[in-house]
Amino acid sequence: MRFLVNNLQMKAIKIIIQISLLLIAGPLFAQSKSFTLIGKVAGKADGYIYLSIADSENGRMDSIQLNQGKFIFTGQLEYPTKAEILMEKKSERLADKRLPLILEPGEMTLSIDYNQFELGELKGSVSNAEQDMLNKKQASIRINMQPAQQHYNRVVEKYLAIREQKDTAASKNIRAEMNAVQKEMEPFHAQIRATEDQVLEHYPNGFTAANRLMYAVGQLPLEESAKRYEALSTGAKRSIAGRYVQSKIQAIRRGSVGVNAPDFASTDINGTPLSLSAHKGKYVLLDFWASWCVPCRKGNPHLLALYAKYKEKGLEIIGVASDDGNEKAWRKAVEDDKIAVWKHVLSGQNIEKLRKGERDDNYIGGQYGITTLPTKILIDPQGQIIGRYGSGAGTDADLDKKLTEIF
Repeated sequence: MRFLVNNLQMKAIKIIIQISLLLIAGPLFAQSKSFTLIGKVAGKADGYIYLSIADSENGRMDSIQLNQGKFIFTGQLEYPTKAEILMEKKSERLADKRLPLILEPGEMTLSIDYNQFELGELKGSVSNAEQDMLNKKQASIRINMQPAQQHYNRVVEKYLAIREQKDTAASKNIRAEMNAVQKEMEPFHAQIRATEDQVLEHYPNGFTAANRLMYAVGQLPLEESAKRYEALSTGAKRSIAGRYVQSKIQAIRRGSVGVNAPDFASTDINGTPLSLSAHKGKYVLLDFWASWCVPCRKGNPHLLALYAKYKEKGLEIIGVASDDGNEKAWRKAVEDDKIAVWKHVLSGQNIEKLRKGERDDNYIGGQYGITTLPTKILIDPQGQIIGRYGSGAGTDADLDKKLTEIF
């Protein structure tokens, strides 16, 4: 199984989505539509009620005073959007009464019992009905999963506390514990996927399909991802997950066979300037990897054999490592795996831009639509991409065959 994403990076998914949304343009997402939410709170005649909408990095909050328990919120939405209804608000982020929803453009009605606030019923939002079905099917699973999830969170916290000493015995022990807890959670994840399959029978092209595709887009063949994306409903395409998938498909196309390879300039592991354009006239294999990626490291002996076989015939390898936050681990992995025989650069990801959700044109992995490690890109002497291996594309055997044909 290919390494999809480092588990410690899962918290960055929201930020990555924000970055991806900056890259998207097109008439599909240009216009907002109005929504109206008409509500009634039984058992509460007055007081303030709040609507929080998560349609931007910081979201937006609106409030209104109940009138004999009734309220109306209006506004603009571009796509089905996660939101919350709150009462008894204690601070900017805390409230005693919370009800998560998915709002859609159009008119919706909401009925709430003040004493059972979290059981409020929203009508008029297909996306919310789908999410409600999913939540009900997964409720008991997630409750049973909590002890293992809490254990995993504690282990991650310990690991983060000593991540600068990744190669110490303590770090390896924690990684082993982390892997053990992950295996303990696998049956729960399988049950969750099964509930998603059940929901997909009722809503084959909705939110659940978009969310499932968001995590699969890096593993599926490009055209399969594009086909599934086109099958999504307009609302699902306009959701955050849908727009993320669209941006990833666009990025993968930029790094696919038949297009000119995006140029990049960096400084290699020895402090020497390096650019892709300087290698025109040679076949270049870009190896996207990381020190923490187990399949990447296991594949290095194979790459060493290929390099020894084809170097003198005109093959150059450039390793592009996703270790921007831990240069020490990168250098040690290069030394330990004896792969300093070819050139190495970091991926160039700017961590501050990542945290702020800003576009990062110097991020090499982003230019090539890298969503899975390891991924290899083969470029011909004219600078055109002639092979992609990983990220739902070809295999190592396909790479071997291609190099045999070339040389």
